[in-house]
Amino acid sequence: MDFIQTLHIITDPTRYQILRLLMERHYCVRAISKKLAISEPAVSQQMNILKKTGIITGSKMGYHMHYLVNIDFMKQILEQFNKEINSVKTEETLTTKCICEYECDRKY
Repeated sequence: MDFIQTLHIITDPTRYQILRLLMERHYCVRAISKKLAISEPAVSQQMNILKKTGIITGSKMGYHMHYLVNIDFMKQILEQFNKEINSVKTEETLTTKCICEYECDRKY
């Protein structure tokens, strides 16, 4: 899965709330459902997306599957995001003469 798709998955409001909970400790679907006041099927759908992406992992504890954030995966995403941020043009390069193919009205 590419970087942009992964960011899109992480930034969905419901999935982001789930991830915030899972960064505190492991939870089962029922506990997440109660904490976020959404249905268990809705939580399960979001968990499946997060599992397929590799953002979370699960392990069986008693009768329930408990989930936690895949820290190594999240570190990779943050490193990639950091590279993207560091490649942003600085104000100095943005104020140099425009080289677009159209005539710019922008005064330099």
